[in-house]
Amino acid sequence: MEESRFFGRQFDGVIAWGLMFLLTEDAQAKVVHKVAVALEPGGRFLFTAPQQACEWPDSLTGQTSRSLGSDAYRRLVGSAGLMVEDEADDEGQNHYVFVRKPGHGDSAV
Repeated sequence: MEESRFFGRQFDGVIAWGLMFLLTEDAQAKVVHKVAVALEPGGRFLFTAPQQACEWPDSLTGQTSRSLGSDAYRRLVGSAGLMVEDEADDEGQNHYVFVRKPGHGDSAV
């Protein structure tokens, strides 16, 4: 994902399920900015990461996983020209961040 050019295409949506927190903070920022470029205006981006900033060893790889936390993700998303529309948790304590690229007539906040 860090090196992907997304096939040189534009997309209506991108999903990063269980991925973002496996990356370093710099790599997470790089991915968000790449997604912003790859999304069509009005396109959506969904990713999962714990709501609180934290680090833990990944159970499959043993590598450090890190969530930047909701406030940092909101700043990162905004700096990429995107906007967080919503956040939600499910019964399994997964935290979802729903992002949209502004379309014509609206702007990132």
